[in-house]
Amino acid sequence: MGIVKLEDAIIEKINGDMTGPYKASFAGNTIIINDPQADIEEGDTILRRLPNGKDERSVVTNAIFYNTSIGGFGPHYQIKFKKGGLIEHKPVQNINISGAQSIQIGDYNNQSIINSFEALSQKIESSSASREEKKEAKSLLSKFLSHPLVVSVLGAATGAVGH
Repeated sequence: MGIVKLEDAIIEKINGDMTGPYKASFAGNTIIINDPQADIEEGDTILRRLPNGKDERSVVTNAIFYNTSIGGFGPHYQIKFKKGGLIEHKPVQNINISGAQSIQIGDYNNQSIINSFEALSQKIESSSASREEKKEAKSLLSKFLSHPLVVSVLGAATGAVGH
């Protein structure tokens, strides 16, 4: 049996974390990682640096750990993969809402958001604040909801709230 060339492999976890490098053999349709402590799961991406400086990306479709020696390898993972795995950056949304009702976040839910603003407008109206404070608060809410950026995100229906 010939000498197996070991190369560095980085594991990109589904959540974006990177682990490694691990010593790996890239043999046809199987990648062998010689580290029994490696953290490899289906859906992870294995990055292999090519001579041209680019990373080859292989998405793990099956990872089997062998705790015995096979073909000159000690305990190791045998990994089946598919080529590709483009980097997909997903936007992170941090949303903090307290004391609200009928809030939904996502697509096609403008009515629920509008209901929440209408409820806020009603709570302002039924508060014990002075008439001028209520008028100012509702005016600020209306100004917020009529801002071009808010209208483009939530839709023109937001203009009807608080009137």
